[in-house]
Amino acid sequence: MRNKLALIIALVWIGSTTCSTIDVAITKKVDVNKKLNKVAVFPFDVKGAGWGDEFSDAISHCFFKTGRVDVVEREALERILREQNLSMTGLIDDKSAVKVGKLLGADVILVGRGSALRAYEKGREIPNLIDTFTLKALSVETSDILFIVRKEPGREWSGRYYAKYCFSLSLIWDRNDVLIESSRYDDISRQIVKKVLSTLDEIEKKKSLK
Repeated sequence: MRNKLALIIALVWIGSTTCSTIDVAITKKVDVNKKLNKVAVFPFDVKGAGWGDEFSDAISHCFFKTGRVDVVEREALERILREQNLSMTGLIDDKSAVKVGKLLGADVILVGRGSALRAYEKGREIPNLIDTFTLKALSVETSDILFIVRKEPGREWSGRYYAKYCFSLSLIWDRNDVLIESSRYDDISRQIVKKVLSTLDEIEKKKSLK
């Protein structure tokens, strides 16, 4: 019994310390926490997929759900893009995006691009999977980059993914299952928002200790 308990504790500890496929780099030039008030999330350009706008909606939802960030409604963004004769496919340059952000009254705009993951189950392609992705947050006031998020290819081994894999002894969940589940854009959205906000919280914590 003690051995089983020790094994469970060890697995949980290892899972909590494993690396994420998502990395966040935040500028040290400005206080990003003070800038991140109202955000406009532009449709993402995802190579090999037609759901970049749905992915951006998922990011918007996750930010809004935290209660810490106001989000520009998609309808308002679409209206301004049409008025400015700009694309809803994610193929928009940073300068134009910042201009639209000002018209929307946003403080920060999020633009992103990446590539879809090709995975198959029983001969059918599984939709809505992200292989690689880069997200940039731009200040509407200065056009400066506030932070960049990079999602690298591969499996997410942290947290619940690692635990489910280990506890199932790979009989129910194998490595491919982990890859698929941790690459869905809804889950990637949650991971990105959680990582960004937790990184900002760590920065604030370090400031308070000085």
